[in-house]
Amino acid sequence: MILARTFVCTVFFAVFVLFSPAGYAETATGGHSSSGGSQPARSNDVTFSSGYAWGELKRNDDIRIIPFSARVGIDINEFAGLRGPNTLQLGIEPFVNTIIEPDEGIEAGLNIGFRYIAPLTGGISVFGEISSGPAYLSIDTVEQGDAGFNFISQFGAGFLFALSNDVVFNAGYRFRHLSNANLSSPNAGIDTNYLVTGFSFTY
Repeated sequence: MILARTFVCTVFFAVFVLFSPAGYAETATGGHSSSGGSQPARSNDVTFSSGYAWGELKRNDDIRIIPFSARVGIDINEFAGLRGPNTLQLGIEPFVNTIIEPDEGIEAGLNIGFRYIAPLTGGISVFGEISSGPAYLSIDTVEQGDAGFNFISQFGAGFLFALSNDVVFNAGYRFRHLSNANLSSPNAGIDTNYLVTGFSFTY
């Protein structure tokens, strides 16, 4: 089931990037369009995010998490050969999440992936994202056994709301899967739902 979800998400994300009508639209400057169409948009940013995450464990317990991350988004449109108002970013996102149930603990790691941003209207944009990376889980669970090394894969979508030329408020949802890639046993995996909000500072 998890592999199927990941596959469907990957295909959807690829189609969204490759076939979005604005993704290949040429601009007068050959770069990204701003609202006036004369200056290239600044689409690199640093984002600080938090929120709330939850999921179910096998012992009829719930896992509840307060996430915190700092994400660096790097515009790779030129590298990918994309033109137009949309932006494809490479995202590098270290995180330290506080686990509050079923036991107190932390998750810490680094996700690397892609975010595709499409402007809508009035300073509002929509994005889709997918990422993966290593993580340390500090609590023991039936699903993953003793505390230790794991991998996290996640995908999600959300909205960006420009508050000024340099500050953007973001809000979104992520579905996340944690497992150890069968490097040890047990490896039943832990699925969590994330609601994430934060502020991006563009440069």
